[in-house]
Amino acid sequence: MSHSRSKPRRLRTAIIAATLAVAVAATAWILIRSDSAGSLSPAAVATKAGASVSPEEHLASVPETRASKPTRKLEGAVANAALPPPGAPLTATYYELRSRTDAGDAAAASRLFRDTYRCVQAREQLLSTPTAAALLLEGDTSTLSAEQLTEHERYLANLEAILSSARKESKKCEGLDETQLLVTPTMLDAARLGDFGAGNCYVEGYLMSDPRLFDHPEWLTEYKTNAPAIAQAAVARGDWGAVAQLQHAYARDGLAAHLLSRLIVPDPVQNYRYLKLRRLGANAESAPYYDRDLAFTARGLSTDQIAASDAWAQDTYLRYFSLAPDNTIGAYNSPGCNNIDD
Repeated sequence: MSHSRSKPRRLRTAIIAATLAVAVAATAWILIRSDSAGSLSPAAVATKAGASVSPEEHLASVPETRASKPTRKLEGAVANAALPPPGAPLTATYYELRSRTDAGDAAAASRLFRDTYRCVQAREQLLSTPTAAALLLEGDTSTLSAEQLTEHERYLANLEAILSSARKESKKCEGLDETQLLVTPTMLDAARLGDFGAGNCYVEGYLMSDPRLFDHPEWLTEYKTNAPAIAQAAVARGDWGAVAQLQHAYARDGLAAHLLSRLIVPDPVQNYRYLKLRRLGANAESAPYYDRDLAFTARGLSTDQIAASDAWAQDTYLRYFSLAPDNTIGAYNSPGCNNIDD
């Protein structure tokens, strides 16, 4: 194989290997620290994850922090105040957004989370993208075909676009320190205040890729406490993304976020319940997939379990999803951080 053909592959291989190494190391660490999660009884884990209580009860049980318990003095004012203009530098808006978030302003918490998330992502791209571009540029392109050259140039152009966007985005948070730019706790604040995108991203386990994780091991304990409650509370607010995350976790089908799957004990009854709920909102295209999975799951359940689960799903659908009756999440999808702006 020629030198020119091996360079792009070496680049891709290096990136994939590095990503896998970090993921394996982080996963091993949390499993060592969280042996107790795997040893909990099914009943205990079911209770933590909401199997024996309603989503509405979990809506009231999400742990309160300064961001989820607004003060009486500021509650009315912050609820009606306009947010800073879109695209305003976080450097200029941080203190206002932080203060309003601490007072329980859900809109401010969502804005603070997204602006912080974009800033940190931009900083990470500024660190990694130049190396990727350099590895690509040093390759010999003299033997590449026209199609390969086009792909090569497209890849380089894409890297340059990423760099340009990252430079622009990172300038919006110049002057803020590392403590002010912690994504995971900012995401948790927004999730607790009802931001579906932040909740899906948090429950998916973003903290495992947070560049500051090893400085804040307490985030792992907080995740264990908060993730199931946040997901259940989101169900009570009509979030189909949370329904999908919980269903895949109970099914242990490999489609749920790794952390949530480690936290929730597989449960065929709960899997059936959430599958049935998803089926009630499904369109004609996805309905056959749910019907097939429901039939398969029902084989291991009693008639009474199926009847009770059907009734739970129908009641939950009517109670919480009247404003969003259509399940737009694919049957085999589980939303996460890629969906924060949806």
